[in-house]
Amino acid sequence: MIAIFLYVGVEVSTASNLPEFMKQHLNTPTNQIAPYVSLFWASLMIGRWTAAVGAMNVKSSMKQILRFVLPYLAFGVFIIANTIASQDLSSLYLYGVILLVLIAADFLSQGNPAKQLLIFSGLGILALIIGMLADGMISVYAFISVGLFCSTLWPCIFTLAIAGLGKHTNQGSGFLIMMIMGGGFISLFQGVLADDSLLGIQYSYVVGVLCFLYLAFYGWKASKILKKQGIQYETVAGAH
Repeated sequence: MIAIFLYVGVEVSTASNLPEFMKQHLNTPTNQIAPYVSLFWASLMIGRWTAAVGAMNVKSSMKQILRFVLPYLAFGVFIIANTIASQDLSSLYLYGVILLVLIAADFLSQGNPAKQLLIFSGLGILALIIGMLADGMISVYAFISVGLFCSTLWPCIFTLAIAGLGKHTNQGSGFLIMMIMGGGFISLFQGVLADDSLLGIQYSYVVGVLCFLYLAFYGWKASKILKKQGIQYETVAGAH
């Protein structure tokens, strides 16, 4: 429950504070920020399309091809939608390079929910640290890429959380769903810290770092607990 609370929290707070960051540090007019926020949420779609390859009933060689094709296809959907909306995307095409990091991370996780939680949380931490220490478009790219690394965490957490619950699975699932309220609480908390008299908007993203640290811990701890119970969660991962 804590993991879901913090996962939704870091996802929502990263995106919701991006416009203010861009206004303060890049002097970006409000009417030009939409494509950047749109790309953050598109990143969730990109990551989920990429992860979906593992569940496809196709040959292994085709899966390897699709791991490269689907993320760029999803990125293309984002470009087409924003082109139709007459948005200037000239500064966002380089984001396609960052997708290679997602592809590599997905390959390394091998469909294992605990391993994916650790790898993607680690990359989320790295992205936020780069965003806090860098400036300009590097920071923007870094903060947007958090969407990629949040993209598959919900099913990873959910898979680990309900494994072994048996007759209590429905009740446990209900408790997990309740925790989406983290999106409101964590966003508010980061917003308070973003005040110039405290951390300021850029360093307020340390809240997200703390969230990802717990998520990485959860992935490690949950896998150990399940192993002690004799649950082969690697097998469960195939279902997700």
